[in-house]
Amino acid sequence: MSAPDAHTELEQIERYQFAVAFVDAPFPGLTVDEPSPTGQDRGPNPVQSLAMAVGHCMSSTLISTLERAHVRVTPLRTTVRATVGVNDTGRRRVRDLRVEIATQPVDEADRDRFNHCVEIFSDFCTVSGAVREGITIDHRVGPGRTTG
Repeated sequence: MSAPDAHTELEQIERYQFAVAFVDAPFPGLTVDEPSPTGQDRGPNPVQSLAMAVGHCMSSTLISTLERAHVRVTPLRTTVRATVGVNDTGRRRVRDLRVEIATQPVDEADRDRFNHCVEIFSDFCTVSGAVREGITIDHRVGPGRTTG
């Protein structure tokens, strides 16, 4: 399963609320925000967005792995629980992501192939693999782009 590169733009609406545009995507963007009392809870917060990205990627990767093995399964239900804590320097960080995917083979005769897919699929997940390994983030702050 090949994931495309992503180009996402955020524009501040007010305080911690941003309009997100997925550049070149055939679907609309969304609004993100911080939870109350910092923000107004008008969209997913960064921790929820991270949990969603990891859960979606792991679910999609499992489906892809199962399809390649020709294993039909019941519809997936994925739950991601993110734990936020404080690191050694006193900064709040996502400390733990626990992903539970509920599904099973439609045909019990596929159980061995199903189990094999479950053992290997996470190795192919683009997002969870990157999070697990650590991602280099290059950032810059400067004047905005000019239009013209």
